[in-house]
Amino acid sequence: MAGIKCGVEECHFWDNMACTADSIEVRSSGDRKVTTSDGTACHTFRPKKK
Repeated sequence: MAGIKCGVEECHFWDNMACTADSIEVRSSGDRKVTTSDGTACHTFRPKKK
């Protein structure tokens, strides 16, 4: 996936500040109306294997 920045080094799809997942899924992180990026969560996240 081109052009998706990511700062979560612990994610399986992270590669030097870029997301390498084929697609991403982003949802609201609560039951409120989302008005900022803080109200969202990446549901594509998968922990890196150690």
